Amino acid sequence: MTLGEQLDGAKMVTYDPDYELTMAWFGGHGVHAYTLEGFEVAFWNIGDWSLDSATPEEVEEDMGEMLVNQNYYEYS
Repeated sequence: MTLGEQLDGAKMVTYDPDYELTMAWFGGHGVHAYTLEGFEVAFWNIGDWSLDSATPEEVEEDMGEMLVNQNYYEYS
């Protein structure tokens, strides 16, 4: 599956040029990280589990923190 196919339907996408990984959120609590070839290399959960989904603000904050920390492989 290509990266474009993997990202189909994503509500938020962020690219990390240092690792050449694309983070995607499709709703819910999970964030996925994909290589440029479309392989998923990491997945992690965020947000308040008493709610049906993380908020866009939580996702944006988490993706921003991941761009700084770059600890993707902790979640692979």
